[in-house]
Amino acid sequence: MNDPFHVVMKQTKLPISLLQEKGKQKRVHVTDTESFDYTFGKKALRKKPKLNANSIEDLVADVQEREDKYEPNKDRDLEKEEIERFENPNPLFKAGQSHRVWGELYKVIDSSDVIVQVVDARDPQGTRCKHVEQFLKKEKPHKHLVCVINKVDLVPTWVTRKWISELSKEMPTVAFHASIQNSFGKGALINLLRQFAKLHKDKQQISVGFIGYPNVGKSSLVNTLRKKKVCKTAPLAGETKVWQYVMLMRRIYLIDCPGVVYPQGDTQTDIILKGVVRVENVKDPENHIQGVLDKVKPEHLEKTYGISDWKDIEDFLQMIAFKQGRLLRGGEPDLTAVAKQVLNDFQRAKLPYFVPPPGCEERAKTEYNEAPINELEEDEDEQAGDDETEDGETEENEEEEEEKKSTEGGENDDDNLTDIDSTCSGLTDLSGVSDLAEDLEQIEEEEERVRKEEEDEKKQKQMPKMTKRGRGKRAGKKNEARKRMGKTIVEAAGNNKSSSENVVDFTNKKAAKKNNMWKKKLEKKRKNTGKMADASVACEDLKFFERRLTEVISYMGPTCTRWRVALLVVSLLTAISAYDWIQDPDLSSVNYFSSKIRRQT
Repeated sequence: MNDPFHVVMKQTKLPISLLQEKGKQKRVHVTDTESFDYTFGKKALRKKPKLNANSIEDLVADVQEREDKYEPNKDRDLEKEEIERFENPNPLFKAGQSHRVWGELYKVIDSSDVIVQVVDARDPQGTRCKHVEQFLKKEKPHKHLVCVINKVDLVPTWVTRKWISELSKEMPTVAFHASIQNSFGKGALINLLRQFAKLHKDKQQISVGFIGYPNVGKSSLVNTLRKKKVCKTAPLAGETKVWQYVMLMRRIYLIDCPGVVYPQGDTQTDIILKGVVRVENVKDPENHIQGVLDKVKPEHLEKTYGISDWKDIEDFLQMIAFKQGRLLRGGEPDLTAVAKQVLNDFQRAKLPYFVPPPGCEERAKTEYNEAPINELEEDEDEQAGDDETEDGETEENEEEEEEKKSTEGGENDDDNLTDIDSTCSGLTDLSGVSDLAEDLEQIEEEEERVRKEEEDEKKQKQMPKMTKRGRGKRAGKKNEARKRMGKTIVEAAGNNKSSSENVVDFTNKKAAKKNNMWKKKLEKKRKNTGKMADASVACEDLKFFERRLTEVISYMGPTCTRWRVALLVVSLLTAISAYDWIQDPDLSSVNYFSSKIRRQT
């Protein structure tokens, strides 16, 4: 075939796939493509695989350790392997375990320098989130963890002291009673937070996050520290939906977090009695009354409900229903409503109950009715120091002197801690230094000023506007246009002066009078609105002057009482003189006292 552009296309019978070209069989050495240094040396580009175990022995030890920690009763995946399952797990008892709530928790943890875990004094160990504690110790060791035992007014004093000594071995612990009016432990907690702020001098401010179980009093604790209701609270679980940022001092900010529940193998009854679930959403409250009867002593139930000698749960509920008149049609007792009432009473601490500290079970049986700690002891108040400047910060010279004294002394300052059995070493006693009072006063003054301004604006909007009678099509068009332009007090008084002095008038008065007869007719029908318009303009100027005067006084501060009186007298004299100028324009060129004498004569 001579033509190179023609190719013979013919199917062959030879096994072409068996033919191998020698060029393709050539192998390239590994070191030619990747050198030893870039493969195994310090400059290696290959990533080392992440292995949990370096050897078989390590892998076996890891498996054995996980098998020892495994508890079948806490494994929620076993529910899927059951042969028969009557109904799906109730999502009500998964409250506080959603991804949204855990996301809010980790936001608070990442944003906070100090983590305050709030627990219930009736069951501190049951309301602790140990999973979060372990996470903070492993992943966030630089963050400070503090425990606050809230609701100490519900347990005896010795129980609170025992729990403080027990929990102080692991973290700083403070006893607290959340109440805006009658709080306990507020001074100790604020002093502790102030010590942490003193440790972090390199930061402009520190953030304190409050975490814990639902309905343990996190929002109430924030309101108590702030001395006003800044967070929404309710005696129900799940009231706080998202985190809230609140300022306590210039350098301390508080973060309120929704309640989080880590699955610990608790039964549905335990979850309800801990206050995690709202009772009104429980479908079968009668099945959880046995937990109340097991935890509360019979004498307290008799004293609360006025009944005695019940045999079982049904008899207990029936006696309460007949006692309170909770009956259905036909006189049958409403057991569901009574059961919900009992569970609500337990959650809201109407039924006395507490978990005794370790080793105090026998003492709890005899010393059950002792008064709580907030009634027997006085709270430690935070004291404002005199060594603070107006900005709430100590002067640099005084700080240098304190540092010199501390270095010269060389003594251990661990004894200067607050009396809360804190385990944080290196904290100094700042009970004599406080910027809380000044901050709160300035914040309240600012809020009061804004509130007054809003009220003044509302009053001005509600004031009726002056309406004038409509004129004809021709009459007074030029006068209306001139008055719409607006005039000040001086212009209104000066325009009323007679401009006919030393001026010769060559107009024909009779002809002008004849041509302007329609003006006399209008003067009889309408009022003299010229003076009214001037007075309205003067009043508007006085209102503007009064607003500016109040703003100046508010910025000058509460100590300028003499200036207030002086400015008030000046404004009053200005208003009176403006009114006199409108009545008699000739008085604008005379001083105030001469004008008064002329008015009397």
